[in-house]
Amino acid sequence: MKKRLMAVTVGDVMLHTFASFLRLVIPFLYLLAAWRFGDWKNWRKYYSSILFLISVDFGMSLLTYNFSLWTFQKSFLVPNHTITDFLITFFVLSPMVFIFLSKYPFNSSMIWQIVYGAVWVIFSTFMESFFKAAELITYHHGWNLLWSILVWMFMYFGLRVHFSKPFWAWLLCFACVFFIKIYFHIPIRNMK
Repeated sequence: MKKRLMAVTVGDVMLHTFASFLRLVIPFLYLLAAWRFGDWKNWRKYYSSILFLISVDFGMSLLTYNFSLWTFQKSFLVPNHTITDFLITFFVLSPMVFIFLSKYPFNSSMIWQIVYGAVWVIFSTFMESFFKAAELITYHHGWNLLWSILVWMFMYFGLRVHFSKPFWAWLLCFACVFFIKIYFHIPIRNMK
């Protein structure tokens, strides 16, 4: 029994260590992928959608600052949630939006567009699940992976809408944030 417990602990430590290194490697991979697959000739077309995502992410971070629904845990390479959130926002999510919209099949059938979005949702969910398994992200106050999947779905759908009709994307965003605030009982009175 002790050998099995020790093996699980060593395995957990190895996974945590590997994921901690990946936390720094993945931003470079996204930047490299953006450099390789991004539509750099038309980068200005995607710029407002990248800023939209950054605004939404930081808005949610502010709204949940004292009532975290998820927390990025520190590791020996990244000291806290805030630094991790900045790394993810600027060096993972921003290049991800650029690639997502650069390669989006705008002129394809609705089915192909849904499949394209679903692939991105599945990939993002897989990455989050990996970091959850490595205990580098934890969920709180009723949040779980299912809620994250819904957020990924709304995020990619919202990015697609924002690209063509920004007003409707902002409306969708505010509706989702309002729902999350009400559903998870995020206390506004305790905010600074």
